[in-house]
Amino acid sequence: MAEPSKNKAVKDAYRKEWKEVADSVSSDPENGLSHNEVEKRLDRHGRNKLKESKQRSIWQIILSQINNPVIYLLTAAAALAFAFGDIPEAVAILAVLLVNTIIGFWMEYQAQKSMEAIKEMDKIQARVLRDGKDIEIDAEEVVPGDVLLLEAGDLVSADARLVEATELKADEAPLTGESVPVDKTTEIIEDEKQVADRTNIVYKGTAITGGKGKAIVFGTGMDTEMGNISAMVQEQEDEETPLNLKLNKLTKNLIWVILAMAAAFFLIGWIAGKEVYQLVQTSIAWAIAAIPEGLPIVASIALARGMYRLSKKNVLIKKLSAVETLGETTVIFTDKTGTLTKNELTVDSFCLPEKELIKVDWHGGKKPTLENTENPEENENFSHMLKISVLANDASLGNDNEAPGKEEKKETYSSGDYSEGDNSKHDKDEENGDDDKNVSAKGDPLEIALLNFVSRFDKDFYREKRGLERKLHDPFDSESMVMGTAYKEDDKFYIAGKGSTDAILDRSHKILIKGELKDLSEDQKEKWKKQNNDLAENGLRVLAFAYKETDTLPEGDEAEDFLQELTLVGLIGFLDPPRVEVTDSIDGAKAAGIKVVMVTGDHPGTAKNVGRQVHLSEEDEQKDSEVLHGKHLQEELEKDNNEKLVTTPIFSRVDPEQKLKLIQHYQDEGEIVGMTGDGVNDAPALKKADIGIAMGKRGTQVAQEVSDVVLKDDSFESIVKAIEQGRTIFGNIRRFVMYQLSYHLAEILIIALMSFTLFILPILPLQLLFLNLLSDVFPALALGIGEGNPHVMKLPPKDPEEPIITRKNWTQIVIYGIIIALSVSGAYLYSHYVWGELEEINNNIAFFSLALAQFLHVFNMREADENFFNNQVTRNKYVWMAIGLCTAVLFAAYFIPVLAEVFAFQRLDFRVWIIIIIASILPTIIIQAIKMIWKDF
Repeated sequence: MAEPSKNKAVKDAYRKEWKEVADSVSSDPENGLSHNEVEKRLDRHGRNKLKESKQRSIWQIILSQINNPVIYLLTAAAALAFAFGDIPEAVAILAVLLVNTIIGFWMEYQAQKSMEAIKEMDKIQARVLRDGKDIEIDAEEVVPGDVLLLEAGDLVSADARLVEATELKADEAPLTGESVPVDKTTEIIEDEKQVADRTNIVYKGTAITGGKGKAIVFGTGMDTEMGNISAMVQEQEDEETPLNLKLNKLTKNLIWVILAMAAAFFLIGWIAGKEVYQLVQTSIAWAIAAIPEGLPIVASIALARGMYRLSKKNVLIKKLSAVETLGETTVIFTDKTGTLTKNELTVDSFCLPEKELIKVDWHGGKKPTLENTENPEENENFSHMLKISVLANDASLGNDNEAPGKEEKKETYSSGDYSEGDNSKHDKDEENGDDDKNVSAKGDPLEIALLNFVSRFDKDFYREKRGLERKLHDPFDSESMVMGTAYKEDDKFYIAGKGSTDAILDRSHKILIKGELKDLSEDQKEKWKKQNNDLAENGLRVLAFAYKETDTLPEGDEAEDFLQELTLVGLIGFLDPPRVEVTDSIDGAKAAGIKVVMVTGDHPGTAKNVGRQVHLSEEDEQKDSEVLHGKHLQEELEKDNNEKLVTTPIFSRVDPEQKLKLIQHYQDEGEIVGMTGDGVNDAPALKKADIGIAMGKRGTQVAQEVSDVVLKDDSFESIVKAIEQGRTIFGNIRRFVMYQLSYHLAEILIIALMSFTLFILPILPLQLLFLNLLSDVFPALALGIGEGNPHVMKLPPKDPEEPIITRKNWTQIVIYGIIIALSVSGAYLYSHYVWGELEEINNNIAFFSLALAQFLHVFNMREADENFFNNQVTRNKYVWMAIGLCTAVLFAAYFIPVLAEVFAFQRLDFRVWIIIIIASILPTIIIQAIKMIWKDF
């Protein structure tokens, strides 16, 4: 028997007869493959698994921390200090580098460990035919040509063409985004279809929720649809975050400026015949003065603080820089199933003869309520629908003491074609939750939804009806499209039936209206069919309900098809409902100027319905502009003027490749794109986006691995909190960078003024490094971890092209720097020319004046419209702690003899301290006066 070609899945298997697929992969549907054949194919095709992304090693994380222009320059400065014998200077610089590396490494290493803890490492098993025997194997051993045996509860281990399908249903949400199980068939499909519509194929990574089947494997490992998605993920390069780009640009510019100044000074000094060592020492001082040594440290700690805060709000950040990028997000692409919705079918509406539509409100507590109706229990149609929902039902809630169907043994029926799955889980913390229902249920999701509604609406009624004795059962099948039961109730028999609207109407000849039985006319049937279509167009799954009461139980041929001459009572619409908190979160995002767009693989009607409920779109929007189908998306992407892509709030039936193109389009327009998702189909887009946000509970391992952010509570609300934190952090980073750059400019100006005029180094390099280690770290760090502007989410997103330091900020920095430099230089020159003090005393005056001025300068970082005594800075307890600590360390170095000798500190008399205090306070007084006069400064 010839083998299939290596690593090639059968193309368009859904458009071929299953026998043709079997021949293509040399498979025997009756006996499966032999053991020897399997060994050959394992050697040829490899194991049935996806290529795994490699975790960053410890060394890669460390290298990422030191790959920074500031680090390069400081390393060069340390090397020069070693070369000229300034060991204390060199050691101090290296200490700065070490602290920064340790902080950044530790935070990213912990994030990686957190991700490893969140992964699910369960091994998947597969049932296959081998040598004519039904056996269970490790799913990684499945090869092309294997015959899969499928039943409810199984995870599909490979892509396979169905040979047999008995009421087979598959949950394909992780792959396609489809919110409800898909009915599977063996029939050939003539036309080209998207993955979500290939009903004769089962796909790797999806779950069987009902029925049984047999399928021939034609694709394994990377040759599956999941493998295609995995390949797209690996092709996407990690985008450099905006924060890294801006910090690198800023530091590179600083480096070029300082190198130019140092070169000019060195040349002038060398021409003037000055000593080379003095020139080099001054150049090192300039490097230390110009570069904020603490910038990498404070940026890392500020981001790490943001990571910590967000972790307390169930948001796991995998990379430090991702925190800030969240704050720049201008567009959020969100999946629907499991992200905006609960991924759990729920009773959404009742359609009764007396009223067009009655909506179900789940938000009032544990018990659902019906809108615009009073005392629904008094409505006979509604009461019958509750009864039918319980009786014509093969599902069970996890805490049921009674199993459905205490029927006589002679009646045959099957309730084993259902599985226990995610769709049936009832979270205890949901607003519509019930302590009694927080366990897994079993059965078809629609039937579980019915039981869930009745048990919550009227628990006593539910328990009473579950206790009745079942006498007959007609299970659902795809031909009849109905299911029904007969129960003994008092001295009569109650026949309950439900199914597709067309099928129930065909079996009904009466209708119950206001307690009276009336003939069901053809015109009425057409009306009900139209009502069914209207509900379906809005994305609801619809079932019709009918009943019959009889004195005798049908027997013989009548018992084979007892669902006849029924009385129609109404329709029920089902929907995967939005999560409770989503609407407010989306409204909050919109208020912050962030556009939210739904990108889903689900049905257009379902997407539109959910979109309106969560305020993504409005009722009065043009129908054709509200939702864009995936089949039309490619046309819009190819247009030069594709304004529709920007104005459309919902995209449905979108495949993974189209998601990538859509994200690329927005990125090309200059947007910062956040993408949320939980399925395998979302993984490429999560990696492509500027910020990939995966779900932690329902998210697949693939989605979590490629994302930047993982929501541990799967809550869209957490995204808004993360964006708020990101904005706050960016504001804090801008504030401490301005703080650092302004006094570093003052240091440059002081050194330049004295060096180019008197060829005197007013402050020694080691003194500068000591001072900068204090100011660059502690006060700057206090600014970096502040609470920020409480109204930040009422502001629009900043321009993604906006640099960390704007033109206005540079104007402020220059003015701040000049004021501090003039004040300190004035004190130095006064002592030098008026008092005629020794150079050592003048050096100490310059140093202590500058040090205290830098500490006080932190209070100048308030916003212009804030009160001087009550603002972000003064309310920040860490600022006061930082100033206290820095002042204590500064004077400890002054009073401890060993440290005083290292830093060349002299004993200063009273008049010297007076001029130091004046020179250090004066800049703050002048700057605050300017802020009072110039309100926008």
